[in-house]
Amino acid sequence: MEPKKFPFRIDQLPVFGGYIHTSLVRDEANFAPYLKYITPFPANYLTELGLVEEAISPVIYIREMKVITFNIITGSYGLRSLINNVEIFANSAGSLLSVLPKDMGMSEVRDAINRDDVPALLLAGKNLNTNIANNSTVLIGVGFLLVAQEALVAAFLTIKTNNDLQNSMRSTRSGATAGNMILFNNFWNNFMSPTRTTGALIFKISDAAKYKDYVIAQMKARSRRDEAQTQVHGNVTDAAGHPVNKAKVKLMPVDGGRTRTVYTDAEGNYVVSGMRATAYNQVVTKGALLKINAVTVLTRVHLEVNSVVV
Repeated sequence: MEPKKFPFRIDQLPVFGGYIHTSLVRDEANFAPYLKYITPFPANYLTELGLVEEAISPVIYIREMKVITFNIITGSYGLRSLINNVEIFANSAGSLLSVLPKDMGMSEVRDAINRDDVPALLLAGKNLNTNIANNSTVLIGVGFLLVAQEALVAAFLTIKTNNDLQNSMRSTRSGATAGNMILFNNFWNNFMSPTRTTGALIFKISDAAKYKDYVIAQMKARSRRDEAQTQVHGNVTDAAGHPVNKAKVKLMPVDGGRTRTVYTDAEGNYVVSGMRATAYNQVVTKGALLKINAVTVLTRVHLEVNSVVV
């Protein structure tokens, strides 16, 4: 595989490439004496930047991952009512079970849901379904219905199917990103690097502010500032319109990465700052109350997302 030839992360390539192109267009008159940079260079630069952006974050991939991750989350939290039903009958069966009711596996499933740990959830679900199957006669004897067990098995199977698809798509995407290294390096070598170098030389003495726009270290700092000013905020209420205090608000990027978690204040308000610009699933919970939202975060935008948990 071709090695990376630019001095920053792959995901920063379109961001920094965009910074440099914006500066190039702004400083067109200063670049005019250097024939390499006259028309059609700026347009070609923008075209190549678009190809890089699509290679790193394909629109179709993100759209499909939104659906898959949303289905995993809704399926996982949808298990809660099914688990509660099992627990009622397990407690009714008591000592007639081959294991103690508390050891059937409900707690492990709930814990995995709360941690958004899908592999652990599937493992706990397998254990729970095994215990239900081993004790089906006893559970049916206290009123548990086979259709309830079938619904639980089907729910876990759906989650597993979506999780397998998610893992497969991420693996394919990772391979495709690595396979596009030639494209990324060519964009750096043919467009970003020469424009950056020339711009820095043009303004190094004459304009310190513009000079910084062509320095990689300054681009990294600018990116951090942009991220710091990228925010999701909102208000959480219950069905009656009352603010929900200490509701948990989680923002989970659909393309993987760090989940951000905050809690609402006494007025039901929350703020999550320093967000990476991408698509997220937002999960809002307070006890049994739940709301799931699909949101897209844009750079330097304060996005308001209000939720009614039911």
